[in-house]
Amino acid sequence: MKTRRELLASLSTLWLARAALATEAVRSGTVGQRLERFDALSRALARHQLSQIDWQRGVEEAAHGIDLAELCRRADFDRLVKRLPLLPKGTSAERVDLLPHAAFTPKIFCMGRGRAIIPHGHDNMVSHHLVLSGTLRGQHWERLRDEPSFLVARPTIDRVFGPGDSSSISDQRDNIHWFVATSARAYTLDCIVDNLDPSRGHRFAIDFVDPDRASPQPDGTVRLPRLELDEALGRYG
Repeated sequence: MKTRRELLASLSTLWLARAALATEAVRSGTVGQRLERFDALSRALARHQLSQIDWQRGVEEAAHGIDLAELCRRADFDRLVKRLPLLPKGTSAERVDLLPHAAFTPKIFCMGRGRAIIPHGHDNMVSHHLVLSGTLRGQHWERLRDEPSFLVARPTIDRVFGPGDSSSISDQRDNIHWFVATSARAYTLDCIVDNLDPSRGHRFAIDFVDPDRASPQPDGTVRLPRLELDEALGRYG
């Protein structure tokens, strides 16, 4: 008869094997199957059956290696590109239909060179950001503490994102982000789930920040000054 330690080791091995098979199934899945995975993860998150970090891991895995050409066909990307203008500041965006009755909200964002998804943090929501076309410099920070005039955060990501690359945010990981287009045009697909905690009294909130005027701290964190929307667009849009 197996000892308790041996039994636990066997169960752990079985769980890891099943997780590996599930991961491989997602990686080799069609666009439709991957979107269904997005939907299942988002429904589990909304029912509090899944942590926000596990949602992030799951959707990032589902997006990894996705067929961008097929995804763009499902989003009617070629027609949408003709409708979305390049704005002098910030981005234009439009909701798209990828999956009937989805538990997440998909939107495509468009920006020209030097234009940005301006630096901001989030509250009561998660989102995943997949580059469909073009290149962007993307930066993330871990939101640690709120102050009346600042968000205290730790830098986590600073890299170039190209087609097929993605990142995600939640209240629990990489909450603050900023993307600047480095190509003539750049398009991202954002998949959003908000109102995670209805008791907060708002579906979601966004806090704009000023990374160029951040105050570095001895422990490696930074204090990011808060900005109003118009001010943030003026400086970073």
